[in-house]
Amino acid sequence: MHAAPRDPGENTVLFLDVVGSTRLYEQIGDRTAFSVVTRCLGHASEVVLNRGGRVIKYTGDGLMALLPNPDAAADSALGIHSTMLECPAVSTQGLSVRIGFHTGTIIRSGTDVFGETVNLASRLVSIAAPGRALTTGASATRMSPGWRELLAPMPPRVLRGASRPVDLFELRCDSSGETTSVFGLPTTLPDEVELRLNFHGQRVQINGWRPLARLGRDPESEVHVEDQRASRNHAEIELRGDKFVLRDHSSNGTYVTIGDTPEFILSREEVVLHGTGWVSLGRSRERNPLAIEYLCA
Repeated sequence: MHAAPRDPGENTVLFLDVVGSTRLYEQIGDRTAFSVVTRCLGHASEVVLNRGGRVIKYTGDGLMALLPNPDAAADSALGIHSTMLECPAVSTQGLSVRIGFHTGTIIRSGTDVFGETVNLASRLVSIAAPGRALTTGASATRMSPGWRELLAPMPPRVLRGASRPVDLFELRCDSSGETTSVFGLPTTLPDEVELRLNFHGQRVQINGWRPLARLGRDPESEVHVEDQRASRNHAEIELRGDKFVLRDHSSNGTYVTIGDTPEFILSREEVVLHGTGWVSLGRSRERNPLAIEYLCA
């Protein structure tokens, strides 16, 4: 197998996450909430395209985009916030977005991109505050003076998967340093969000104290599934902001049932879990006595 080609130049990877969608689904129903979130992501995609970027993929209630430089990413972040301010609120639950972007080299594989730059950008969006954009020192040093003036330094932080603290900067939305509140409403997160996994008498909780659970044949996994159809590191569920994201890493796929919706399969993709449902590794739940039940509390 040949190694995937590494892009010789630098690119800026941007992740966007819609905050508050879980409550929106509960308040106005799946169909209407899905339409609202899709419209928000459509507006964001147009902004990215107008700044010379392209959307790589949609990630549950968010997206991943590639931009030519950090100036374009910062301009996209502000443009996305500005565009969403014009969207009407649909309930008492306001929506906002969080954004993270990082600059570095990437690995291309087909239409997708991989590598440490992508991983770091995805970590940034998970810790960014609603209505704000977070970036790194690597991006800040490559930005033009006008854009650097809009950055507010933050304390360095060791991100998951990193061995050393990362220099962080928050993007201000105007020269006064005020930050954008999308839809004009602050997003109030619950004191504690939690997802519970039930597997043959074993209970695993995912929350702010334990934000990640791995599923697979690896004995070190939080949910150890001894099944030949399951991969060693089959999938993981991660708390990102106020949402629980299931990501498949396997060869045989992960079969997912959310509420009363029909079962579907993830193949190297991710989805936001909500309500109650089932996760089945490598085969349909109907043929799998080792399916995992979940409950979002």
